[in-house]
Amino acid sequence: MIQFERIDAVGKITLNRPEKYNSFVREMALALQDTLVKCESDDSIRCILITGAGKAFCAGQDLKEATDPKGPEIEKIVREH
Repeated sequence: MIQFERIDAVGKITLNRPEKYNSFVREMALALQDTLVKCESDDSIRCILITGAGKAFCAGQDLKEATDPKGPEIEKIVREH
């Protein structure tokens, strides 16, 4: 869901869920957070570029997951992020 590529001093993060216009699900948000923490700890990365695969950058929160009774509670997601 998240791809990371390093190009010289640039960390390129790609949101990779093009079939859903890169809309966020909890797993994706956690992976993005982990990737950003790794970039922050690498002094040789001077810039971070965040892009989206496919036609869209990001459609926002995946409402299907947010409203799924078996999925994480929306209040918990909001508090975590």
